[in-house]
Amino acid sequence: MNIKTFLIGLTLISIVSFFSCRDDFDYDPLTSDLRYSRDTISVDTVYNFSKSETYVLKIYNPENDNRVIPKIYLSKGDKSFFNINVDGKAGSSFENVPIRKKDSLYIFIEIAAQEATTNPLYDDEINFETKSSTKKIKLLSWIEKAKVHEKDATISSENWNSNEAQVIDGNLTITSDLTINKGTTVYFKKGASLTIADNAKLIVNGALNNEVKFRSARHDNKYDSIPDQWKKIELSPNSYSTINYAKIIGGDTGLNVNNASLEISNTKIVNNQSYGILANNSTIKGYNLILNNSNLASLAIESGGNYEFYHSTFANYFNFNTSVGPAYSVYLSNTDSNQNIHPLTKAIFGNCIIYNQRTPNALVFSKQDGVTFNYLFDNNIIHNTDISILNVLNNNNFLSNNIKDPEFINPNYNANRLSVKETSPAKNSGKAEYANLFPTDYNGNNRQISPTIGAFQ
Repeated sequence: MNIKTFLIGLTLISIVSFFSCRDDFDYDPLTSDLRYSRDTISVDTVYNFSKSETYVLKIYNPENDNRVIPKIYLSKGDKSFFNINVDGKAGSSFENVPIRKKDSLYIFIEIAAQEATTNPLYDDEINFETKSSTKKIKLLSWIEKAKVHEKDATISSENWNSNEAQVIDGNLTITSDLTINKGTTVYFKKGASLTIADNAKLIVNGALNNEVKFRSARHDNKYDSIPDQWKKIELSPNSYSTINYAKIIGGDTGLNVNNASLEISNTKIVNNQSYGILANNSTIKGYNLILNNSNLASLAIESGGNYEFYHSTFANYFNFNTSVGPAYSVYLSNTDSNQNIHPLTKAIFGNCIIYNQRTPNALVFSKQDGVTFNYLFDNNIIHNTDISILNVLNNNNFLSNNIKDPEFINPNYNANRLSVKETSPAKNSGKAEYANLFPTDYNGNNRQISPTIGAFQ
């Protein structure tokens, strides 16, 4: 920084400090009512002993003269969990706050939560006193009780319930077994991961409308639309996992399955930077799965293995910032990163949707000769328009597939509504054999009569 820039910056800081700190203005008290940008500030959920993001309240002086606001204060005073900053000063009570004519004043608000109370809804008010009236702006937040795991911790066995959220910093390793019950939220700090160790077990017991949720520790809901907020859930060799009704959102890789066994159903894995599921020489059986928005692939199978997927939706509309990956929906390979080959003993996809935007083909094979490469795609919608690379319409291992647009309701990051419109070619086109094996869709609707392809009836 050159000396001229430094002096200008120092002067500006001095001016701001002078006007922010002085309380000897000769302005008259405000007589009209102030105007407010909102009547209620709803701060997103925070967990105990954590801080929220900063929120802004804008107030406006409608008068033609410079004025002062006689008093601004929090109802709970210094005991409030809320913090406010008025005209550059932090505190809980302010007097004779200047506001220029036809101008605005910004108040910055955050909550620094303490222990969660029995009633997790926490509220306060900002009071604005003028000569003519008192206005209250409601402040609301939900304080969630949480257990924060130390950075890079290791635990043997635990049972997590909805009465306490879990916060992971660094990597948390489970060496024996972990059960997560319905309604539980697992928060990951930046770069954090959960590892189910060799021979350990993960059981996720979610329920419809009461899923187990894995997401960023950044509480504002907008972060559910941003990938790469945390690292991954890793299932290590010889581990065994069952997952039912989970939401896995905003990591780098939702599930990294390495030489492990996984049964997964009724689960959404969306908005992950690299992969939704990355499987290496594993055994997976899944149904009613919804995967969307990953820069490399929603589902990537490498190093062979044994896989069955039914009535699932593998979409990929990833277009975050300057994305450069292929954004495949399904990538199927019998090689590892070192080009070692492993048998793909089974890969069955029945009544599934495999659809993307970025490349002509949503389904891609990487096959090396010398070992088994068994696959069957039966009665799916597959976005493969370049049949010179992979023909999904005329091939012994592709039966009754369709390449038309499935017509999703709204596949965008902030929605991920991957049910289909009534005009969709997926409607009433499912094969009864698979529908009867999995008679209800993700939402619990019966699909045995005129089944629809994909996770939703």
